[in-house]
Formats: sequence, structure tokens, C-alpha cells
Amino acid sequence: MADFRVIQHVHQVLCDRIQEICDGLELNWVGIHKDLDTQPKDDEEATIYCSLYRIDDMDDFGFPGWASKPYSKGPVPPDARRQAFLQLPPRFFYMYFILFVESPETDLANALMGAIMNGFHQETTLMYRPVVHELNGRLYDSMGQAVSVDDHKVMLEPDAEPMAGASEKVRMERISVALVDDLAFGDACLLLKGFDRKVRPYLTYRVFTKIDQPLELVKKVGGVKTSLFDADT
Repeated sequence: MADFRVIQHVHQVLCDRIQEICDGLELNWVGIHKDLDTQPKDDEEATIYCSLYRIDDMDDFGFPGWASKPYSKGPVPPDARRQAFLQLPPRFFYMYFILFVESPETDLANALMGAIMNGFHQETTLMYRPVVHELNGRLYDSMGQAVSVDDHKVMLEPDAEPMAGASEKVRMERISVALVDDLAFGDACLLLKGFDRKVRPYLTYRVFTKIDQPLELVKKVGGVKTSLFDADT
């Protein structure tokens, strides 16, 4: 999706997955914080923190733009004989998250950490949104239905209808989550103490993702040929 909200989307789906994992436990935990600077409330006995702390740019592949043929699942060029879609290369990057539990009860914090580790191990690839394409400033899903974006949610436009011959299923984008040893203990101490957080056991997760670029309408390779016998010129 050609949208700067991809970082927000990924962070949100990680927190949603943590919520899903912990809701099935009979443990006394109270919520999730995305920001390391957020202080737990006085009545919060166990709070889970899931915060983005680093982004590593992987945009060094040097991919050129490539032609994208019109297909029935999306918009078609207004002049198929002389114009074609050019798909600009996506921007790839890594996102790194630190995850830990603040609780006065060590056993409770360890139980929550173990549950989260196991939950992400069971489901390392998460679906998080419909595949969205941008063309001429408008957004479409993989069925060719007009959509709009509200915060981190993708919604169909009123009276949006699939294009003729389109697939009946909306394709979903996925993100992969990997437990990595990225943050050295000394660096973690500096990070947590910088936000007045007590140093405690932590997990670091890496997400490989991308920002897709919009389609562009371009002249077909070879230019536009004119002819006296071409009635459309």
C-alpha cells in the first residue's frame, strides 16, 4: 500500500496479537502501552510494553520500475493501446520492537513473557490489512473496489462494487515477526533508563515490511505511433 501509515499499522497489529494472546490467560494483567514514556496507573499491577525503538532501512536493492499489465481485479488504463501501468519499486525496511512487562510480581511478569513468546512462535506471520493499490490519487482493494483509510483501518467506499470478472476474495497483506537478539543489555539499559523505566528482562522482535508505491500511467514502450490509417489519431 502506498501509504506512510504502514509503521502505525504494523505496531497496531502486534499489540492486537498480544491482546489476543493474553486475553486467553487467567492472569491479572491490565493493558498494553506503545510508548516507553507512558507511566502505568496506580492501580495497574502488570502492564505490557510493546514499543518501536529502531528502524533499519533496507532500500538498497536498486529495483527499477516494472510494467504491470491491466487485470480484471483492478483499474484498467483509459487507453489500453497507448498507455500502460508502471509499478514503482517498494521501499523495504526492518522495524525493531522491545517488549517487556512491568509488574511488582516477578512470577506474573515471567508468565506473561512466556505466553507472548509462545504466541508469536505459534503464529509468526500475521495478516493485517487488505492489499490496497493507489492509482491517480484513489485507493482500490485487490477486487477493484474503491476504499478509504481511516487511521489504521481500511474501509470500503459506499456502494463500492467489484469489477466484472474480479476475484471474490480480498487478498490480505501479511507481516512476518521474528524474535531476534538485536538490543545488547547495555544498550537496553540506556534506552529504558532514558525513559525512567526500571531495567528488567525484555524481548526484541524484528518485522520485515515495505511501503508500496503508487501505480503510474505511462506511454507504452516504443512511443505512440501515428498513421493515416489509424482512425483514433
